[in-house]
Amino acid sequence: MNPLADHPDFIIENGSGEKFSEDFLKRYPKIPEDYIRFLESFSQFTNSSDTTWFNSIADFNGSHKENEFSWNEFEQQSLEAFEDDEATRKQIISFWDDHLPIILSVKNGYAYFSIGTAESNFGKIYFGEEPEYEETDHVAESFSEFMEALKHKTLEERYLNLF
Repeated sequence: MNPLADHPDFIIENGSGEKFSEDFLKRYPKIPEDYIRFLESFSQFTNSSDTTWFNSIADFNGSHKENEFSWNEFEQQSLEAFEDDEATRKQIISFWDDHLPIILSVKNGYAYFSIGTAESNFGKIYFGEEPEYEETDHVAESFSEFMEALKHKTLEERYLNLF
């Protein structure tokens, strides 16, 4: 299930059949089914300038060695910024436990889209950017809705400009 499979603005390599690691599933035991089906459709998915990309199962497992960025790069940066503040670090980890980063971008500064994994935000799509990664905007009610809006270019222009 990849509505962008034939889209000329993206470079896509077919799925590798890789499954999520146990460590990843311990942190994210509930992931929306439409997003899982999408992940299974590719091993690499990037815009033509390679400045915005979808995290892959290999990225989540740490087995995709080509990326300079970790799938949770922005969480790591936030934790580093608050290395001496344990209370804030716990809040950062809690935020990212509830927001799985699905797209990372370096096109116009550091930015990402995430999918909600908590009961209160399950399946919803959010956008965040530097410097306050944990301050997000709600973008779509579901991954499928987000992908259709991306395909038909009906997302807000500031989001479309990342692709």
